[in-house]
Amino acid sequence: MRKRKLDRRSKVVLSLAAAAAVLVNAGAAYAYWRLNGAGTGVAVAGTAIELKLQGRSDDSRPLYPGGTTNLTVEVTNQNDFPIKITSVVAGDGAVSADPDHRAGGCRTTGVVIAAEVLPVAWEVPRNTIGVFTVPDGLKMTNNSDSACQGATFTIPVRATGVSAAT
Repeated sequence: MRKRKLDRRSKVVLSLAAAAAVLVNAGAAYAYWRLNGAGTGVAVAGTAIELKLQGRSDDSRPLYPGGTTNLTVEVTNQNDFPIKITSVVAGDGAVSADPDHRAGGCRTTGVVIAAEVLPVAWEVPRNTIGVFTVPDGLKMTNNSDSACQGATFTIPVRATGVSAAT
């Protein structure tokens, strides 16, 4: 068998193919090295802004000793995420009557939240104000001043909730 010699053109083509193979393999090895690795990352959680809550009695159903009415709660959510309120309870501070009834002698209101915990399911979108009603959520005890009958009351409330962000 006779060996055949490569001509100049064949040698150039084979040399270019070999160089290309070396470059491709070197590039693949470099990419593999660059894509694999380890390290640490840091993420900072935002700070939740406390909700503003204001409770009041229902103007269309005035309270009287022994009676009940709706509790209306205004919730201001200044967070950049929605909130789901799950319960409402009495807040710190005293229940107060509207200015006219206070001037008329309404000091001991006798107004209380009807239950120790009022379960609710309110969703307040981000950066909005929601107004919700708890049917018969307030009651007036018999030890209220008679000047309090028919007043509109401001009730301090607290709420429990969670982020409703998905």
